[in-house]
Amino acid sequence: MRPFIYRLAVARGLAGTVANSARGVVAEVEGGAGTIDEFERDLTLSPPPLARIDSVTREAAVPTGARGFCIVPSLDGAAESTLICPDAAVCDDCLSEFLDPADRRHLYPFINCTNCGPRFSIIEGTPYDRPRTSMRAFTMCPVCRAEYDDPLDRRFHAQPNACPVCGPRLELVCPDDAGTAPGNGGDAADRTRALLKAGRIVAVKGLGGFHIAADAANDAAVRALRERKRRPAKPFALMCRSLDVVREIADVSAEEERLLKGASAPVVLLKKRRDPVRAISPDVAPRNAYLGVMLPHAPLHHLLFDDDLAVLVMTSGNAPGEPIVAELGEAREKLAGVADAFLAHDRGIVNRNDDSVVCVEGGRTLMARRSRGFAPYPVDLECGVEGAPGVLACGTELKCTFTVLEAGRAYASQHVGDMENRATLEFYEEAVEKFLAWFHARPEVVAHDLHPDYLATRFAKAFAADRGAALEGVQHHHAHIASVMAENGTTGSVVGLALDGTGYGADGSIWGCEFLVADLAGFERAGHLANVPLPGGDAAVRRPYRVALSHLYAAGGDPLVEESLPLFRGVPPAELDLVRQMIAKRVNCVDTSSAGRLFDAASALLGVCGEVTYDAQAAIELESLVDAGVSRAYPYGMRADGGMLVVDPAPIVRALAADAVAGVPAGECAAAFHNAVVSFSREAAGRIARERGIGTVALSGGVFQNRFLLRSLVRALESDGLRVLLNREVPANDGGVSLGQAAVAAWRRIHGGA
Repeated sequence: MRPFIYRLAVARGLAGTVANSARGVVAEVEGGAGTIDEFERDLTLSPPPLARIDSVTREAAVPTGARGFCIVPSLDGAAESTLICPDAAVCDDCLSEFLDPADRRHLYPFINCTNCGPRFSIIEGTPYDRPRTSMRAFTMCPVCRAEYDDPLDRRFHAQPNACPVCGPRLELVCPDDAGTAPGNGGDAADRTRALLKAGRIVAVKGLGGFHIAADAANDAAVRALRERKRRPAKPFALMCRSLDVVREIADVSAEEERLLKGASAPVVLLKKRRDPVRAISPDVAPRNAYLGVMLPHAPLHHLLFDDDLAVLVMTSGNAPGEPIVAELGEAREKLAGVADAFLAHDRGIVNRNDDSVVCVEGGRTLMARRSRGFAPYPVDLECGVEGAPGVLACGTELKCTFTVLEAGRAYASQHVGDMENRATLEFYEEAVEKFLAWFHARPEVVAHDLHPDYLATRFAKAFAADRGAALEGVQHHHAHIASVMAENGTTGSVVGLALDGTGYGADGSIWGCEFLVADLAGFERAGHLANVPLPGGDAAVRRPYRVALSHLYAAGGDPLVEESLPLFRGVPPAELDLVRQMIAKRVNCVDTSSAGRLFDAASALLGVCGEVTYDAQAAIELESLVDAGVSRAYPYGMRADGGMLVVDPAPIVRALAADAVAGVPAGECAAAFHNAVVSFSREAAGRIARERGIGTVALSGGVFQNRFLLRSLVRALESDGLRVLLNREVPANDGGVSLGQAAVAAWRRIHGGA
């Protein structure tokens, strides 16, 4: 903001100063009243691309007769409120220079300016200054230094400023001599492109870590990548050369286009075209209605494409279950069996940062993963927790994030991953300490999930004991709903529909389809899906036929009908008999009300997904089959049990099994199942809302990443006159749980509660 205000004032002939302060940017301007009005108008209408103006306050001052305008040092401890910008995609001005053969930065893969480039990924300490970034290893040449020191230059105080003379360089490493020799210099990208065209797999170091790249049109290359990465079915993200190329493979709305081209440059989930103009391998996203697509966001990426290479697989460069790798040495060790070559550079990545993933539904941008381009920018909370003591909320196990709440701002971390191994825990611990240092936070409260065995819960308890902080346990589904309330500034009671796969319930069972009456202080479980036994725990999640069998038995299924269903044909008889005995005798079973497991059962009953190899695979493949023209819904039961609504899915399961045996098209069955879930969710929410006099419904949990379900349910609830709240800045999945934990813990500290 400061150089922008400087240029604006100089252009208007205004005198005065501009500085950072603890309350924001402060500008003192002196000149004609009309000129100052124009200055304020331009300030608010056309701020810099990476700036965010929350408010503008104007106060009259006595003229001093000042001459000229200048940038002055920060005022009254401004470092205490320092924010860190997320990494930003290359801007149009830099891209124009990048493509200009006459420019000194022509095709330079690290071109940037104040309006774009790395921020979060290179910062070591605050305030943000070059010596506190990994760019301190590069001394600016005189020309770059002159740009950096000139307030009228758009590279004024651009900390990553560099050029081919003084900045980072590329290096292509081919350990097995895969057609090229190791080397530095401008031809490294040309050699990489040749490798990709030849069907090789290349690990490419970007802004926040390595991607693994392959030609998306080359079936053999995509299949080889699946085999090497041990990823048989999970969709790969794509990077397209241009927006025109994106349109050749996917449908793109105006809002989706804005996201693709924006500074955050996330992966956007787009509907596959029915009539694609450009062919890509069907193995990119098998049995999936959507493609995850992004545009080149680092200048380096633009060097990887040409007319014959327009779409690349660009999947995260990580060992299975571990965080994205950041440096060449680590990549060569952990990706050695995956990549044929490594395109790296010598600008250090201090903070690894995976791609963000978003979608657009009902005109709303919804997060599936919040990371590069968004983190660590804060979520400003206006839900009655602004005066709370510092909180560290530690998140959950899957899709883990943490949140540091300080002075009413919630700093949600980048995507950490699934907290199931030591490597991820070490990344998590390192990131926590950095956030606390950057944002000058000293947590007095540590919030955690109720599950005692989660690594995040164990970390929370150890951290609190070490730092003398109080512990605050927050139930998983309450945290989901609280995250929606916190984002939307809601403090009163809501009807919360929390639908997901797994959450530790207050009664020790596995919850997952919960109808809550909630505020930030606490919640009441007003209803849920009827429990069924989960035979074998995690084994049932991996083999959905087990969940289907459990639901069939709960529905009083006929064994003859069961055996005629296609899902059981590939199961060894001895294994099937063992699972039946487990269910009948309740051995090695835990009760669950999970909506996610109901989707798994439906998918298995239709023969859609027999084995789950990635999270929510069965549900994703089931959604992809939905025939949106089908309006019928399977029947369900609903009863009051001791004042609590219990949804009985048995009629759904019986009808679905009968249709599967009768050979009804899978798309029609999938639609009737989804419509049934919409119907019972709508009825339960409406009944609770009427009984409690509540007009607002909050939806959260990973099941609401099902776009057909979300779209249909929002329309139904709104047509019933209910106000519907959704997550916007954090994911509805477990990536948003830490924000809800932070809001609940902060509220309880100020106002009391459970």
